[in-house]
Amino acid sequence: MRNSRTLLKKLADERAKAIRKYITDNPKCATGNTIIAYQHNTTEKIKVYSLPRHLLRLNPGNGRFKAELEVIHEDRKNAGKPLELDPSLPEDVKILRDMLKGKYPKNAERENAYKKLYDDILQISMLINNNGQEVPGMITYDGTYVNGNRRDTVMEDLSETTKKRKGQPLKYNEISVGILSKDVTPYELWKNEAREQISQESREEYDYVNSALEIKRGHQLLIDQGFSDKRAKEEIAKTLYGRDAEDVENYLKFLEVTDIFLKRVKRPGQYRFVQESGNESGEKGIATILQEVAKIREKNKSSWDEDLLRNWFKSVSIFCLYSKFKPTVTDSNGKQKKLSFGHREFRVFQKKAMATDDTRKRVFSSPVLDKIDWVNPSKEHALDFHKAIANAQNVYDVQEDISDPLMLLEKATESLSKVSKDLNSSHRASMVKMIKEHKGEHFITDIKQLIADISKKLSTK
Repeated sequence: MRNSRTLLKKLADERAKAIRKYITDNPKCATGNTIIAYQHNTTEKIKVYSLPRHLLRLNPGNGRFKAELEVIHEDRKNAGKPLELDPSLPEDVKILRDMLKGKYPKNAERENAYKKLYDDILQISMLINNNGQEVPGMITYDGTYVNGNRRDTVMEDLSETTKKRKGQPLKYNEISVGILSKDVTPYELWKNEAREQISQESREEYDYVNSALEIKRGHQLLIDQGFSDKRAKEEIAKTLYGRDAEDVENYLKFLEVTDIFLKRVKRPGQYRFVQESGNESGEKGIATILQEVAKIREKNKSSWDEDLLRNWFKSVSIFCLYSKFKPTVTDSNGKQKKLSFGHREFRVFQKKAMATDDTRKRVFSSPVLDKIDWVNPSKEHALDFHKAIANAQNVYDVQEDISDPLMLLEKATESLSKVSKDLNSSHRASMVKMIKEHKGEHFITDIKQLIADISKKLSTK
């Protein structure tokens, strides 16, 4: 059962009171440092304090794992538990820490980043005998992390080790943080988190899906305040270092296309389905493909007719689906093979299979477009679709091969024309010397023979 709003406020005020009391009783916890924060409609320097971590709490609304919460909510629903995580409960804290570590739901990229952060903090703490923290975190007035969730989790892990320096246990029970005022607005809270985690020079940027979800949340907060769509995007771009309004637009268009795709595959709102898994081999999957799809759709939706746009999106949706499921099929020779529907293959697909009316028809005529089971796509359909794409791309290659001779002849003409022109210039003597000394006249003989051979073949019926 969820706590009432009144009780939640009471608990928050009690935590805030405990933090204030600790600061009053321990004046040396004021570090003398400050950090920049958004509050009171401006940027302010706020004091940094070294506080016991037990007074603070993880943020269950952290933007780093919004997509993963789908899995957690489903687990809790099946177990008959409240969907919302409670950072005051040890079992829920473990769930939050596992998400931050990339352990569950599994995220190899995040797991590797966490291990690096762990090693960095440990190394620094061993060198200078402190908690290894380089940059202060940030908390709300009641002790909830705005920035610092992962660092707190690393310190919790390190506090359980038996590592010692000069015979003294390493201390990880305190963390340095700036404290926001009680009246900070929801959008200012968003700005403080987004500046750290979505800017181009952040310590570890959110993955693309979670970044897009956070930008959408910030955009909606501004729309609710009466901002126009254009002004909201510009305002968000100001917050995110290294990003501009076009970047913000790209994130939102990506989510728009992702929502359409998820609805088509009968998984509305399940962003975890398209989230990159952090493939260790560097393979880019469905989220990266959908970024490309969003840009192509925006570029062509005004010039393509509705049927073309509809068939194109259906075909790329099938491509994305098989990119996610990575089907292994049995070919006509009875051999097992893995069909490739990755980001690289999508670019080739877009360049070749979608190049002309003829190549597109090869894909659109595939019966898979009408037979696909969006929830459980079959391997047989994957093979049929793969063959249709290969057929279309072969047609493109043949067409390109046919057009190549004209392009090559044009280039040859341009090159020979330049040599002829340069031989009329003041550099003629040095050019003649260079050609003769390096047996360049052999090239001229070869060119004459090739021209004669080409002319003969052109005149042959």
